[in-house]
Amino acid sequence: MRCEDAARAIDAGETSRDVEIHLSACDECRLLARDWAGLRNAFARARAEWRPSPDFRVRLPVVNWRRLAVAACLLLLPLSAAAVASLRGAAGPEDPSPVAVLLEPASPTVPSDRQLLASLFLEDLR
Repeated sequence: MRCEDAARAIDAGETSRDVEIHLSACDECRLLARDWAGLRNAFARARAEWRPSPDFRVRLPVVNWRRLAVAACLLLLPLSAAAVASLRGAAGPEDPSPVAVLLEPASPTVPSDRQLLASLFLEDLR
């Protein structure tokens, strides 16, 4: 058994004959098994001994889910309507598909951002 396999078995809390043989030969995995055993014992002891005091209470805020649902609808409906309208308005009469318009390459007559910035900076240097 390799150390990776033994570490997975130790993490899962499995004890088999192969793991025991590996632990007898490998100091590193034996330390890992000892650490895991210590953690498991500490958690078991904490679960058995610790009890919250009567003053320990977690108060969760009361949420009015109906108000949140109405607010979400009021925000979502206009946004989706605007998105649909913008897609319908972008398509020309020759192409009813808004996806085709979005996938078309940009017109070469429109300067790119790089060209606009270059023209601005070059004008300032003159």
